[in-house]
Amino acid sequence: MRKISYTITITIFLNNTVIAQNADIIFINANIITAAEKGARGNSMALEAGKIVYVGDVKSTIKFKNAQTQIIDLKGKTIIPGFNDVHLHPSPETNFNELDHIIKIDTVTSIKSLIQLLTQKANITPKGMLIMARGYNESKLGMEPTCDVLDLASKNHPIYITHASGHKSVANSYLLRINNITKETPNPNGGTFERFSDGSPNGICKEAAASGLTKNEAIIPYPEKSFNDLLKNYRSYFTKLLSLGITSIGDAGSDTKRLKIYKALVAENFPMRFNVMMLDKLLPIMEGGDAHHETDSWKTLADFENEKIEQIETDFLRVKSIKVFHGNSLSGKTCWLYEPYNMINPATGSNDYYGIPYKRTQAELDSLFLAIHKNGLQICVHSNGDREIEMVLKAFEKVYASGNPLNMHHRIEHCSVINDSIIYKIKKLGVIPVLHNYINELGDLLEPYGEDRLNNMFATKSFLDAGILPALHSDAPVSNYDPRIRWESTVLRTTNSGKILGPKQRITAEEALIMYTKGGANATGELAKKGTLEKGKFADFVIIKENPLEINPSEIHNLHLLETWVNGKLVYEQK
Repeated sequence: MRKISYTITITIFLNNTVIAQNADIIFINANIITAAEKGARGNSMALEAGKIVYVGDVKSTIKFKNAQTQIIDLKGKTIIPGFNDVHLHPSPETNFNELDHIIKIDTVTSIKSLIQLLTQKANITPKGMLIMARGYNESKLGMEPTCDVLDLASKNHPIYITHASGHKSVANSYLLRINNITKETPNPNGGTFERFSDGSPNGICKEAAASGLTKNEAIIPYPEKSFNDLLKNYRSYFTKLLSLGITSIGDAGSDTKRLKIYKALVAENFPMRFNVMMLDKLLPIMEGGDAHHETDSWKTLADFENEKIEQIETDFLRVKSIKVFHGNSLSGKTCWLYEPYNMINPATGSNDYYGIPYKRTQAELDSLFLAIHKNGLQICVHSNGDREIEMVLKAFEKVYASGNPLNMHHRIEHCSVINDSIIYKIKKLGVIPVLHNYINELGDLLEPYGEDRLNNMFATKSFLDAGILPALHSDAPVSNYDPRIRWESTVLRTTNSGKILGPKQRITAEEALIMYTKGGANATGELAKKGTLEKGKFADFVIIKENPLEINPSEIHNLHLLETWVNGKLVYEQK
């Protein structure tokens, strides 16, 4: 790793004119894609005290050189802003042999292999202790697993596997039994227990139906990990993200325990910028968080009001947002639509399935949004279906009608199935869409939406044409957090089976890059500080071997990420 020396310099102003300004580091002979706007380029960049002082031509940049300045000749390599994954769910890896290990099954391609993995885990897990797996994809498995399939792995353990979407799960018979889920159990508000032909539950639990299943007191708890062990795991996880050029992240639903992790990482000067959305366990009148994001019990808004959770806005930690759920899953096919899915409803045998209606009424949603807004907090609302999004926008209309002295821009997370009316309202209100881009991984699950909706899904082109700058995100572990994979998928929109979904929404590699960098900073209200390579902004950037805008877009996932810099410091170097 390079040794970088820094000097303390003083910028002297006389009659508002800069007399002298020295640089710590100057890059020359670079292909700099600033992401400020399409076509914005430079070939030299000067850094001082963690910020960019100039981007442009070598002749102008070299004026910032002094005796201590380090000159780095990139010999034609590319510099882009650091990626900003504004919506993911940090999930550090653990060892398979650890009792609380959650098995990744997103690449499992047969029921036989799934049973083998779960059986291996059962063989090293005490009876009565929970076995969990995450990321099953029925299009890869060839079928939807049910409780009797999971029972083949063990009838002596509770087994719980979650779908790739995170919005539906499968429980084995043991887990159904201890939770008293029977033929007579009604579907909960906002959720569905799928059933065999005789009416008995088949283990598939959609949305709110999965709520609390793994919190049953009959389940033997995992050994508790120490704070230092957790901190070590998260440090390792975020170090991996840095190696992929990600310099800022958004935790889309943190609890109080994980907030302590972020504070500890910032205290030790870990080089990642964290935007933390506290989870939506909000007002006493509300039901709180959803099943697929179980967390510790607390009421976020009340804690903010009582100053139990500090609102923070520093260069490396921002705690100014609330994650709200008002909508269901896209790839899980539970989001609520105006027109029926292009599929047969298994409950009726007809083409009359519109998804699962969300459990809040419009009045409850309005009240919730107003309470958050009046506390000066950004609303980041999970919503996928057009019918869900329309409710969200009605609530936002009332929020903004109440006044907006802080000039806050609220967000719609995923914002997947849209129409012209939705685009118009988002533009009018100044709401920021934060879009999925996982067609290359989960696109084969989306065909029941039909061609017309697929051309209005992940509507990158339509939003750009309307003058709206979206942000992009991985939603990891729903899809891979490697930004090269997400970038390529945004451009190509091609499934694993080779089909292009929604070709109307295809955009250029540069447009997608701007969304993943500038769009991310805009979504957190930090565009004045980061997101583009411009004077005065943080020196957060990635050095790439190739020019990503000149290669075949199908090769973006193979880009060689050579270095990651945060705050003007080299934090990752490819060996």
